[in-house]
Amino acid sequence: MFPSCSAMRLGLWLLFIGGVWLRADPVPLTPVRSGPFDLAITGRIAAVPAGETRYAAWQDLRRLPTSRLHLTGEFMPGEQEVTVVFLTDLWAALPRGPGVDTLLATCGDGYASVYRESFLRQDRPFLVLEINGQGPEHWPPPGLKFNPAPYVISVSATVAPAVAGLLDPGHKRPWGVTTLELARFDERFADSFRGRWARLSARAELGRNIWINSCASCHAGPGATFGGTKSGQPFAVVEAIAGYNPELFRQYVRAPMSVNPQAKMEAHPHYSDDQLAALLAFVGAEQQ
Repeated sequence: MFPSCSAMRLGLWLLFIGGVWLRADPVPLTPVRSGPFDLAITGRIAAVPAGETRYAAWQDLRRLPTSRLHLTGEFMPGEQEVTVVFLTDLWAALPRGPGVDTLLATCGDGYASVYRESFLRQDRPFLVLEINGQGPEHWPPPGLKFNPAPYVISVSATVAPAVAGLLDPGHKRPWGVTTLELARFDERFADSFRGRWARLSARAELGRNIWINSCASCHAGPGATFGGTKSGQPFAVVEAIAGYNPELFRQYVRAPMSVNPQAKMEAHPHYSDDQLAALLAFVGAEQQ
């Protein structure tokens, strides 16, 4: 079922005219948290000193244009109605500093997701505000064994057919989102494009793309490259394992619990031999 729109406020619509996003009315941001369901906003916030955090209250996010989506199995078995704000609308309502072209979402457990501006337009990720009409103060909804609050970001092929072609759509569906960072891609991922990683082979470039869109959810990349902290393993450890025992690396990516029964990493059995070879090439900085 396709989404139906509701609760739109005049003047908040995002317009894409002549190849330019026109900004909507800004969502109010405060320097002090007002409640447990505030969304922290960090990074390159216009007119805010570097390093400072601002907060968007749930009720102010709820005043943005919203849609009600009927999705099957999003949180529990069966159909659920979720009230969402598309990230394009939130993007338009945030005071972005110069050059901002990426949203970085981080969760309370250290998980992370990367959303470049082109992804926002094509794959239409959305921020979940309500599940079956209930906001996060009433979560978890019946049938869900853990609490996904304060926020969930998700994607759906029902909303955007391009989602069906993603290698890892699950890495674009973080639960427990606490923070959005307004970022410049070239800054936050700079170390994956310079030094040993400046002149990669075509295979390694493919691996870099897989790393940024999937592996970065739990792992930081080379140097200061952005990545989640959930894995607890620095990139140097991943690099050492991949270099010393490539077959172990492949096995761990596909079926981590077969290597370590205590592994917390999600299995990726769908990765092809070529995709694993590309990942190894990136981690090892294979040159042109």
